Amino acid sequence: MSYRVTDVNFDPEREDEFYAYADGLRDQLKAVDGLQLVHVIDVDKGQSVFIARYDNEESAVAANETIQGILAGMGEFMTAPPNRRGGPISWEWER
Repeated sequence: MSYRVTDVNFDPEREDEFYAYADGLRDQLKAVDGLQLVHVIDVDKGQSVFIARYDNEESAVAANETIQGILAGMGEFMTAPPNRRGGPISWEWER
């Protein structure tokens, strides 16, 4: 498995629009090879962290251009460029 974590800052006045737009991306996300899940964590008003899990690092790298396009489409809601980073699992704990 491999993960990508993206910090996103968006206009809090448009939060409903932002998430409605994200809901409209579900089919595009389903079509991304190797993408297993996306979780969004609200860390503050107008600040979220996107966590995407891929089946492996190769899939994550191959999806980069597609995901960049998806993030660019969300640009109308963002107040700063997204900060995307990630890599393969190097340590884990599981119950």
